[in-house]
Amino acid sequence: MNRFAPYLKAIVAFVAPGAVILTGAVTAASLGGEAITQGEWVTALCATVITSAGVYAVPNTTAKHRA
Repeated sequence: MNRFAPYLKAIVAFVAPGAVILTGAVTAASLGGEAITQGEWVTALCATVITSAGVYAVPNTTAKHRA
């Protein structure tokens, strides 16, 4: 698990926005009803890639607490 630790935040940043968008896409109120439209797939893909790339670009650091 320690081998994947540096990448864990980018993996979560990839999964989270896609899950939120696709969850909203399968509701009856979405454009395609309960089916996911092509535009919703593209939106989910763009959100996942852009978010995970942004998160991955920020280096992991530990918080320094001041007394």
